[in-house]
Amino acid sequence: MNKISLLAMGAVLTAGTAASADFVSFEGNVNEVGDYTVISMYAVYDTADIALNVFNAQIVTSDAGGFNQSDVQIGAGGTWAPNASLDIPGFADSSIDSFTTIGYGVGAAAATNGTALDPTFLDATGGLGGFVPSGAGWYNGNPTSDQQAVSQGGYDFAVFVGQFSFATSRVTAAGAENFFIFDAEMGSKAAGGDVFFGGDDYIWQVPAPGALALLGLGGLVARRRRG
Repeated sequence: MNKISLLAMGAVLTAGTAASADFVSFEGNVNEVGDYTVISMYAVYDTADIALNVFNAQIVTSDAGGFNQSDVQIGAGGTWAPNASLDIPGFADSSIDSFTTIGYGVGAAAATNGTALDPTFLDATGGLGGFVPSGAGWYNGNPTSDQQAVSQGGYDFAVFVGQFSFATSRVTAAGAENFFIFDAEMGSKAAGGDVFFGGDDYIWQVPAPGALALLGLGGLVARRRRG
């Protein structure tokens, strides 16, 4: 499917500074995929550190509408477990699916995705449905396979941590700032073996309706980093 990056239409605003060891921030790449807006989230580092887990997550939309699911468990409401995010024409489409991951891929790579959902995720919903439970987390369930930060997503050192999809019509209907909020903690490991933690907020906000029409969809990213 055709993906048109919306980041070129937007701008990045920064406020404050925070970092824990070598974890820098959570960053999102925003794309339009058919009728959906899809945000790919990355944990960004300043060196080739290893991502272990995301925890204490608060991931919401301002209209409280949840996220789109398009995986092989769609009959049960869809799952956040990425090993179900396969591509089956007319049934499942990983490009518009919402899932969590710690560095692994989906689609053709879904069967080998070693990400697991925390009990905080499973206790609330069984990992199913369009919402991320408050305080949820996920981790690399295959500790023998380090998920090291590499050059990807436009960042020098980053690990892919999840994808979040919602109908673009919801964004235009809401007409609201701060439409998507990703607020979480990150557990990581340095190459030497030391474990460290960091937290960050990523907020995607849309312009005023007039500017929105001019951009087609467009977007601004408001950065609010926690110390």
